[in-house]
Amino acid sequence: MNKQELPQTPAKKGLWGGYIVAGLIFSMAQSFNKSTADELIILAIAIGAGFIYYPLKSKIKIKNEVVKIIITFLILEIIAGGLTGFLTSLANNFI
Repeated sequence: MNKQELPQTPAKKGLWGGYIVAGLIFSMAQSFNKSTADELIILAIAIGAGFIYYPLKSKIKIKNEVVKIIITFLILEIIAGGLTGFLTSLANNFI
């Protein structure tokens, strides 16, 4: 009797990386936290970074897994920092 291979669950795949990235972005961006609009912008960027973590990580063609994680994290932090600064300043100017 052949056993069918079960689909891999997110816990086995290492889903925690996206949550860690989202949490770090959210905690680092709290210095921009001036209004409710800022909070929503920061939350949306953090959640988006959490979802983008694994697709971005799979696009990086480096065999060393630790280096791949670090590069993915740095790319997301740079993008999230720029977006947070730009969108919160834009929101503060118009709200």
